[in-house]
Amino acid sequence: MQMHRLVALGWIALLALSLWLRLHELESNPIHADEATGARILAQHLEGDGYRFNPKHFHGPMLTWLSATIAEVRQESDWRTLSLSTLRLGPALAGTLVVLTPLLWRRPLGSLGALTAAAFLATSPLLVYYNRIFIHESWLLLFGMLALAAVFRFLTQPSLRNGALTGCLLGLMFATKETVCISVIAWTIAAGLYRLIFRNQNFPKKEAYVKPLLLLATTALIVSAVCYTNFLQTTGGLIDALKTFFVYETTPGHEKPWHYYLNLLLYPKNTLGIWWSEGCLALFAMLALALAFLHHRNFACLIFLALAVIGQLFIYSCIDYKTPWLMLLPWAHLCLLVGGIVQASQKTTSAFRAILALLLLLGLGYQTKQSLHATGSFANDQRNPYAYVPTTRDPQRIAEWLHKIQALPNAPSIEPLAVIGQAYWPLPWYLRPFDTVGYWREPLPQHSNFPVVFSMPQQSEKCDAILEGSHIKLPRSLRSDLTIALYLRRDLWQIWMDTPEP
Repeated sequence: MQMHRLVALGWIALLALSLWLRLHELESNPIHADEATGARILAQHLEGDGYRFNPKHFHGPMLTWLSATIAEVRQESDWRTLSLSTLRLGPALAGTLVVLTPLLWRRPLGSLGALTAAAFLATSPLLVYYNRIFIHESWLLLFGMLALAAVFRFLTQPSLRNGALTGCLLGLMFATKETVCISVIAWTIAAGLYRLIFRNQNFPKKEAYVKPLLLLATTALIVSAVCYTNFLQTTGGLIDALKTFFVYETTPGHEKPWHYYLNLLLYPKNTLGIWWSEGCLALFAMLALALAFLHHRNFACLIFLALAVIGQLFIYSCIDYKTPWLMLLPWAHLCLLVGGIVQASQKTTSAFRAILALLLLLGLGYQTKQSLHATGSFANDQRNPYAYVPTTRDPQRIAEWLHKIQALPNAPSIEPLAVIGQAYWPLPWYLRPFDTVGYWREPLPQHSNFPVVFSMPQQSEKCDAILEGSHIKLPRSLRSDLTIALYLRRDLWQIWMDTPEP
């Protein structure tokens, strides 16, 4: 009874820690370009434009739908009223719910094993960092972890109910992001190898899978169709969703070598006063497999999880397009695998178990330390290995500075503002307070009359030629890899320079 109480207290403490890591100072990090584009789609939905799926960009509708509910509860109904905390609250809550998913594996992992897996899920720097960002991956992670448990149950108990449940969760994954196909391929291969490796076990006959598998596919298709057609209001939505596998356009600049993810998560990196690595997780996972094999403790379950991890990591590594957040779901699989280390070590000596417990606590402590560094004052520092093309703090400062100029006595209006070029996100997020903001691919002669002009690097020379006599050019940064130019009309610049400091 005492152990049950301690485990219950452990879950409460983990949930509290998980919430705090994901929610504290949620607005402190500047908005990422991907967050800002997602926020614009959400705002259009809130303003009554509905959700229109684009098979070439932006993924499925689940992020928009779920975030719209939160925005409506918080009475934020348009582009201007949306707040960063509202955008990020949904992914943060999804990431916290993921911490509970090891409970679905409580039978093979044991109570303490499930708690151990939850602890690594709660404190992983990769998971914590991207659970605080408004992108699809946190919801994909939640639905994926639920689907993983359903897939394993379906593999061992192929019933109609398990087929319908698994199909529903896979449909929700597809409605979140098209990368579900990678997980499905990896899980299918893992299931096949699992049956092959443990063929001497009493598996259900192949015929037992036919009807449940048909129901699984039908349910997944129905759920996907309902989501992509906006509850059957847009008839072509499902066709567009299937088309995305053939026409989706990736953004240039994300091509990475095959070992990118291994370097990101395993290879130790010394920067910002700390050694960055989640390599201890991989070491614990391998130890869990070794102990389970030696002592025959739920080895089959751990083998399935290991195959699922390896399959996803292999597929993602073979694809040139790579971003850190694509690893959330595979890395969460690995956290589950580590949970098996407790059960697997029961037949070892008490001294070994004590050392193992100490190492696990040290690993969790160091993960937590990395999470605090990653989400603290270095959250948008490009030296932070988890900060991927982060937004600088310049855009927010620019907006504040323009408001100060506008508030000066006798200052003319600083509107309209012009943005010249492409790839300007997340700049529109910071220009929301202004009434008149226009966007052009190239500068025009009439832009010399605009009070404020922003130029992307590709259009800088053309802007210089048109604005040299009328504006002062001020270099500013937008993202860690992008410097832009702000052109302030000379009369406004003179007013600002002539105003004494308070």
